[in-house]
Amino acid sequence: MPSLRQPVGPLPASIYWRRRAVILAALAVALLLIGWLAFGTGGDGKQQQKAASESTGPQPAPAQSITPGASPSGSAITTRPGGPAPSGGAAGELNVTGGGSGGSGGGGSNGGGNGSTGGSGGRSASPGPSPAVNTPEVMALPVCATSQLSLELASAQNSYPAKDKPRLALTIRNSSGSGCRVNLSHENSALTITSSSNERIWSSADCIAEKVDAWAQIAGNSGVTETFGWDRSRSKPQCATADPAPAQAGNYLVQADLTGPAGGPLSARTSIRLEG
Repeated sequence: MPSLRQPVGPLPASIYWRRRAVILAALAVALLLIGWLAFGTGGDGKQQQKAASESTGPQPAPAQSITPGASPSGSAITTRPGGPAPSGGAAGELNVTGGGSGGSGGGGSNGGGNGSTGGSGGRSASPGPSPAVNTPEVMALPVCATSQLSLELASAQNSYPAKDKPRLALTIRNSSGSGCRVNLSHENSALTITSSSNERIWSSADCIAEKVDAWAQIAGNSGVTETFGWDRSRSKPQCATADPAPAQAGNYLVQADLTGPAGGPLSARTSIRLEG
């Protein structure tokens, strides 16, 4: 049997050795190519998959779309645009309408006030008796719990023609069978208006003349209602200088927040549209 190390044939042995070297080199290249295809591109595929997953990760939420409509149902609480806070913290009358029996007493200065703060709007009373605030009878009541209260925030109109001032009504209801007290001060009960692009336009808590409590009774299975007006002006926290240009035509979100109830704050929302 011919030896592998001694090729047999009509040609010189060197030619056979060169042929063998070429075949072995081709086999080596083929093996390297197969290995690269099996392992090299697999790693790149993982990198590409990882990059794709990162690029398609959680995306920011789209801007909220606001359309005018009635206020949503559910528990929440709100307050009034504008107006100075009750003076001195003494017993007085809150400029709201009581939906049931209110606390007795209540002489002295008007706690609500119809004035505006920096032209930002104002709060006015609905027809009917106003509940007393900060009286001994009121202060003897327990603080209303979040579970007792519900809020109804509604606009007089869904859309307001140019130069018309939006008006909103807030009703705070006590669904329990026993009376309690709630703090309706401008600091504890605030209304904030933002544009459809989430720009903060105005808040009733921006320019508070005095930070004074305004505790009012809400009788069992009853409520109180406040009405508010906004003159389309702008405001900033701490009464900082705001853009003097009035709010432009468009859709606006109105949110009311009440921070005083036992158990945590409550809030309610509705939306309005301003025509140009």
